[in-house]
Amino acid sequence: MQIVEIAKQYIGKKEKSGNTGFVDPQHEKELREVGWIAGHSWCAYQIEAWAWKAYPTRIAELKGHFVPSAVNTYRNLLKAGYKSSMVPEVGAFVFWQRVKDGIGQWQGHCGIVSEVTDSKTFKSIEGNTNGAGSREGDGVYEKQRTVKADVQDGLKVIGFIKI
Repeated sequence: MQIVEIAKQYIGKKEKSGNTGFVDPQHEKELREVGWIAGHSWCAYQIEAWAWKAYPTRIAELKGHFVPSAVNTYRNLLKAGYKSSMVPEVGAFVFWQRVKDGIGQWQGHCGIVSEVTDSKTFKSIEGNTNGAGSREGDGVYEKQRTVKADVQDGLKVIGFIKI
């Protein structure tokens, strides 16, 4: 099954308040299997769990690169030899970095590209977001996103990685 089809099955899954777990016990079990623990940000663990389902023969290759920080997950994948692009592609991981006053921060966000409109506009399925598209959230949502060149405050796409 394609990674996007797998991710679409999770849209609407919710976390419990306080980042303590998930309403669906199977969803929580899958995230714990890839390394999530209560209190951690989970967007990167979510895309790892989807990748494990989509690419079961590549679990050993993917293991260990995904951490609670989306920015560090992105860096880990680059160090492992995966190539990054600034053009969205269906099925690619998308990574954002939080920018404050024009300066990149350690925080970020990530998801899976589910649809591409053009080279700057796409939809992504993301865990740990909300209806408004925040990097902090209460569940899995599909969001309309854009690649913006100049972000002073907010989330800036730092790359797309297709595995």
